[in-house]
Amino acid sequence: MSDNDDFLLAQVRKSIQIATGCTEPVAIALNAATARKNAPGEIKRVQISMDEGLLKNALKVGIPGVSERGIEMCAALGLTVGNPDDGMNVLGDVPSDAEERAKKLIPLVAVSIKKDCSDLFIETVLTTDQSVVRVVTSKNHDHIALIEHPPFTEFTQEKDLDAERLKTFSLTKLKNFAESVDIEKIRFLKEGVDVNQRIAEKGLEMGFGRSLSQLSRSALWGDSLVTYVQSVTGAASFARMSGVQMPVMIATGSGNQGITLFLTVATVADKLLVSEEALLRALALALCVNLLSKAYLGALAPLCACGVASGLGAAVGIVHLLGGNERQMTGVVRTMIGGLTGMICDGAKEGCANKVAISATYAALSAMTAASNFSIPSDNGILAEDVHSIFENLGYLSKEGMKNTNSAILHIMNKNL
Repeated sequence: MSDNDDFLLAQVRKSIQIATGCTEPVAIALNAATARKNAPGEIKRVQISMDEGLLKNALKVGIPGVSERGIEMCAALGLTVGNPDDGMNVLGDVPSDAEERAKKLIPLVAVSIKKDCSDLFIETVLTTDQSVVRVVTSKNHDHIALIEHPPFTEFTQEKDLDAERLKTFSLTKLKNFAESVDIEKIRFLKEGVDVNQRIAEKGLEMGFGRSLSQLSRSALWGDSLVTYVQSVTGAASFARMSGVQMPVMIATGSGNQGITLFLTVATVADKLLVSEEALLRALALALCVNLLSKAYLGALAPLCACGVASGLGAAVGIVHLLGGNERQMTGVVRTMIGGLTGMICDGAKEGCANKVAISATYAALSAMTAASNFSIPSDNGILAEDVHSIFENLGYLSKEGMKNTNSAILHIMNKNL
């Protein structure tokens, strides 16, 4: 393998991992658990600061193992029962008495927003009767960038060099990698399908998933490839957003993105009766395209990345399953961006399941129309002729055009508390 292929394989491996619970509450718990590990003694004060996007996503979503929600509960769980060595699975085994123990700490937790911060950021300053420690998470949900005791230093967020390098890869190079990489080196991707299918099975017994499953059996809706994709992905997301204590394989820091990507491609592959190798290569391509989109969008954009990143990646992967060419893959990128860019991320919650289902359904539909040589024209709206120009436009819209979106969303969400 070339150096570029080694890099892409490493990026794909790094972009996925097992996590239990929505990744924003998990990131807060992991940060707090790390602080607790480094500060013995009786807890006196907990000060937590984070960027608006992360706070928005953790504010109202279900937390594994407990009934109560909120930032304070996320932190208190990390402080009481979290093992930082478990990484993003820090809430994978919450004991039955954890909620009552955590509630006792909530009055000690103060939460604030880090102003003028557009990147993922969490800072916990934990004060005990014996010690004070500061822990900073930056760039990725599980990247503990700093652990220090007083005197504290000024923290500067590091430049994401991997994202900059990803931007140099053309769709041709990503496609060539997925088609030529040793199949044994991407065999690990099958775990993502298996893990996410298990939570989908649970979700089909709950709320949204049960409703979709019933619709698929009705004459009004019918059972088709598109309704199958919709049911499986929507059910998995609903279970996860409800706080079901089951793991998922996340992608680029998000369980819903992992669900959208893995299950959309896998359910289509199942209907097409393709080989496991074809599925794995389509997943590798989908993950690479997802990574490329996120390199322009950043970790936590005000846009719903289930559509314009993981859903988009899944759509390219499905075109590959259908035997499509690069022109058709570029076309499906235009169709996905042209159709779903307006979907905002207004915090993690059960309603995200609807957005996942929409993204997955549109990915399957867009891939099939692309394979029939239809796509939204490049002169429409924010679109462009080539993939990188489209992503540049998308990133500009998100970072410059939507600078105040998270603030506006949080204002509305806080009114509803």
